[in-house]
Amino acid sequence: MRNAECGMRNLQTPHPALHTPNCVIGRIPYLNCAPFFTDLKVDSGWDITDVSPRQLGRLAETGEVTAGPMSLVDFLRLQDRFERLGPLGIAVRGRVGSAMLFSRKPIRQLDGMTIAVTEETSTTALLLRLLLEQRYHLTAHLTPSAQPLAQDADAMLLIGDEALRFRAANRLYPFEIDVAFEWWLWQHLPFVFAVWAVRKDCEEQVKRSLSHALQHTLAVNGRRLNELVARSTTTWQVAAEDVTRYLGNFIYRLSAEEERAIQQFSRLVHDPTTCG
Repeated sequence: MRNAECGMRNLQTPHPALHTPNCVIGRIPYLNCAPFFTDLKVDSGWDITDVSPRQLGRLAETGEVTAGPMSLVDFLRLQDRFERLGPLGIAVRGRVGSAMLFSRKPIRQLDGMTIAVTEETSTTALLLRLLLEQRYHLTAHLTPSAQPLAQDADAMLLIGDEALRFRAANRLYPFEIDVAFEWWLWQHLPFVFAVWAVRKDCEEQVKRSLSHALQHTLAVNGRRLNELVARSTTTWQVAAEDVTRYLGNFIYRLSAEEERAIQQFSRLVHDPTTCG
């Protein structure tokens, strides 16, 4: 369990415009974040920067990002400085299709194997480690890689749009394991990939403005999903029915069930004896 223990220790460390100076929103330019960011309007006092989930956590830690859909692992690590923006987040109940372990062997046969892990992930990489070590009682070597597709690994973990694109053309790995679905089978709970978070030291008006703008944008985009899908098929070059099906997997307003899932994930990370 040494690797998992190291991960656990690491955790302990027309839309309304926004009106606030010198604040940076981290935007994850993945298809599943489009309902939050498509036509989100901010004034000149806000900057929006595109980052991967892992980069968002790093920039939040150094004070370079004020708010964003923060990877759950990073929020748990930084919650002394950041707070939730209402119930907003990114979760699934069952399959997601974009948090994928591509493998030459079934997951139960990966003991001692090498897994190349995209450097874009924070939460999904830890989820995979929990599944391997606590659900299947395996020891695998998770190796961060800027180019996992170029590695000759026994398996590789991809997330987001990269996982969607590779899955559509995959001819190399016969086993495609959806790690969110593995969590669902194991814990019978949703999986929460990210929560919207903002720096605690922001002015209350700033927090309210951002929350209102996000809620409004999400509501508007939810009512015009066909238009959003049409834009996405051009941007991401995928079929409209695939975009609709994919976006339909996500929960963006977290309920009590998602809150239970967050608590259970945190317990498993900090105390593996609770895995049952």
